[in-house]
Amino acid sequence: MADAGIALHVLQEILGHQSIETTKGYLHLDHRHLAEAARQTNQFLSKTPQRKDASRRDGPRL
Repeated sequence: MADAGIALHVLQEILGHQSIETTKGYLHLDHRHLAEAARQTNQFLSKTPQRKDASRRDGPRL
């Protein structure tokens, strides 16, 4: 149900858990979510502009 977008506090109520930590214990990482997060990260990083001024990469000079 969490993968379907149901909020954790709603799942807690449905399942009758007193503690949100109990509900979290039943969550399992879905590899599809990892793959999608990696895809989005790669897409974001490929659009990040690169600095053209190499002297600024080293920081201030004393």
